[in-house]
Amino acid sequence: MKLSTRVQYGLRMLCQLSLVFNKGPLQLSEISDREGISEKYLGQIMLTLRSSGLVQATRGSQGGYFLSRPPDKISVREVFQCLEGSVLELDKEELVSDPDGVTAKAAVGEVLKKLKGAMEETLDGMTLQDIASLQLQLRGFCDYAI
Repeated sequence: MKLSTRVQYGLRMLCQLSLVFNKGPLQLSEISDREGISEKYLGQIMLTLRSSGLVQATRGSQGGYFLSRPPDKISVREVFQCLEGSVLELDKEELVSDPDGVTAKAAVGEVLKKLKGAMEETLDGMTLQDIASLQLQLRGFCDYAI
């Protein structure tokens, strides 16, 4: 399984917005510079994120984009579904149980259902705040605020 650049770049963009949450909007050009991603491509992803309601925008010279909710209230699964659709696409035929339960198809179907469930559970358990915190930690930033 390969994670699309659309999801990877979308998460990176949303991580940048998480880092400045409640500090004002961030312009697409700033995100592009920070992440080294084409501004045009980020703009296409941003349209999808805006239409889903995850991101909002303000116009003007001080305008830009900002998260519509706190980063700890946006799950990675929600972002994934917005940009990619289902976590793991399975054909209905793959999910049909074999009444006899003796074929490899039935066994593989069960494995795929478990895999999809585990992926969804993992992505539900992670938020944009988790990603932003990890970025700060990897950068060596420590917050000793109480």
